[in-house]
Amino acid sequence: MKPRSIDKSYNAIQKCLQILSIFSLDKAQFSIKEICEQLNFNLSTTYRILQTLEEYGYVSRLKNKEYVVGTQALYLSAIYTQSNHLEQIRPIVDRIRDMSGETASFFVEEEDKRICLYRAHSRDEIRHNIEQGSRLELNQGASGRIILAYGKRKNDKQGFYKDIRDKGYYLSINEHNAALFALAVPVVSNSDKFVGAIVVSGPISRFDDKQKITLLNLLIDQLKNIVMP
Repeated sequence: MKPRSIDKSYNAIQKCLQILSIFSLDKAQFSIKEICEQLNFNLSTTYRILQTLEEYGYVSRLKNKEYVVGTQALYLSAIYTQSNHLEQIRPIVDRIRDMSGETASFFVEEEDKRICLYRAHSRDEIRHNIEQGSRLELNQGASGRIILAYGKRKNDKQGFYKDIRDKGYYLSINEHNAALFALAVPVVSNSDKFVGAIVVSGPISRFDDKQKITLLNLLIDQLKNIVMP
């Protein structure tokens, strides 16, 4: 039988993670009352946990007494980037945006979702808007198809995902959004490990067969600059 102290510690850790998980791009600030209501926590427990999270830099308390994610999250992000050899991806995403004029992104898989790790928005007013950090469905969009083709469906010997691997790219038109196109290619390490998908996307009004060839050549050319163990 586990000691009650272990159960209490586990419960406290779980509550900490639940609090951190409610912050999002859509809602980045919470009052303590909102946190209690959303998670069904009592006030005293929530206050103690927030004090601890603030002490360690995981949340910050604003002058209006609402809470936001703290700077420790940024430090952990830097560790994640370095430990996964992703620091070279950011400048390549920026370069693809600059050379194509369209939005460029880098997606990875996590818990059956595709996560936008890096995003360089087109400077054009008409553009594809998804923010960095967004969690999207895996079975939609060009990046999702690439992630599945080189991930969970990599052993398919025939069919849709085998065709994607044979081509080495996936073009999405009117799939996730009727007004957008997205062209994605896989990022593969030197040891043949699939890392993620680089995508260039924008309004369908700026896309045609000639643009497809231009963008595909740009993506393939930029992949040569990625060196991962």
